[in-house]
Amino acid sequence: MLYQYRKDYEKITMGLFSLVSELQNMDLVAQEMSWYAAKDDRLIYLWRDPSNNWSGLVGIELHANQLLVHQLVLTPQSVSQGNYNRIFDDLQDLYPKYQIVVGFEHRSAWEKWENVTHHA
Repeated sequence: MLYQYRKDYEKITMGLFSLVSELQNMDLVAQEMSWYAAKDDRLIYLWRDPSNNWSGLVGIELHANQLLVHQLVLTPQSVSQGNYNRIFDDLQDLYPKYQIVVGFEHRSAWEKWENVTHHA
């Protein structure tokens, strides 16, 4: 389940962002979090796995009718297509009028979700 970022989730969020290879330095993590905070259409969601553990993060930007996924992070033990599907399902439930758009890094997981969601 996705939870919108709140200040009391800051340490968890910073820890999850630090899993991104480009954000290994805490100054870069702080810059990334500031980028999301700078505009209302940029949002960070934390994800709890089915066992209720904080296991992921998704950073999005809403633009016109598109939901742009800028960051999608799962803890190493949580990386699976099933968990990507849960996150994409949660995003679609939260933003049913938006088309989800992902970058190259997560294109494969998104395409598998799309195929299951729309062609099953």
